[in-house]
Amino acid sequence: MRRTFILLALASPAALPADPLAAQPPAKEQEKAKEKEKVDMTAVLGKDTVVKADVAFGKDDKQRLDVYHPKTGAGCPVVVFVHRGEWTTGDKSEVSFKPKFLNENGVVFISTNYRLYPAARFPAHAEDVAAAVRWAVDHAPEFGGDPKKVVLMGHSAGCHLSTLVALDPKYLAAVKLTPRDVRGVVAWSGGAYDLVAKVAEGGSYKQHITNAFGPDEAVWRDCSPVTHAKNAAPTTPFLFTSYEKGSNANLAAERMAGAVRTAGGKADVVVLENRTHTTAIHLVGAPGDTTGALLLNFVRDVTK
Repeated sequence: MRRTFILLALASPAALPADPLAAQPPAKEQEKAKEKEKVDMTAVLGKDTVVKADVAFGKDDKQRLDVYHPKTGAGCPVVVFVHRGEWTTGDKSEVSFKPKFLNENGVVFISTNYRLYPAARFPAHAEDVAAAVRWAVDHAPEFGGDPKKVVLMGHSAGCHLSTLVALDPKYLAAVKLTPRDVRGVVAWSGGAYDLVAKVAEGGSYKQHITNAFGPDEAVWRDCSPVTHAKNAAPTTPFLFTSYEKGSNANLAAERMAGAVRTAGGKADVVVLENRTHTTAIHLVGAPGDTTGALLLNFVRDVTK
């Protein structure tokens, strides 16, 4: 699935003079300082945004979601967003400019929490994402959304969960849905599509994966989206983004997309210029940002 608009939107940094980070150093240098990076991810709302917060989709305190929707509208696409955090931290409130941007463009935005380690271990995380999708399908019309136009989106660990739930049918089957009920998947700056390979890279992710998934390599393999890429179908296209060409995350996205295509599915990979792992998600839809158009065009294309 190759779209001209993707190439035009991100062809070169010189074409993006209004980009908030256009004058910044290369992403690789920025990433070295990411631990010092402070961004405010509080939700930015549009003038007609309506918020319904802390809606329960289960009994656990973490089984809650927030809905941001336009005041008027019907039959809108619905984006269900899954946050970052190495399956250990993060929160549904970390949405930045996405509610305003998507609502003003006729898209309902739902941000979900899920149970985290150490209170829960896998498969609780994926089960909760599937349950949030179920809730979105059941309740979309209440917020002007179309239950047949649900798109699943994640950042970082949320990329892993979104792609896994869309490819391994057992999670959606448990809530009486199928992968066909997800019209598209957006994996926005992630790299944990093969947990075995991620552990082999070294660094902190070995401990994160051992914590959340246990010590068994066979479990890591079964919990890896790439293992289930064989189930990919053209009915659920994928968009993978990364912030630095040639990085481990970018190469992982390329491999994942390749596996989806080999199975007959559709997948694109786009490198986001002048971004870090954090600003890649934070600046989507910000004033002067161009990557929001990439997201919006994908959502509109897969739900038309």
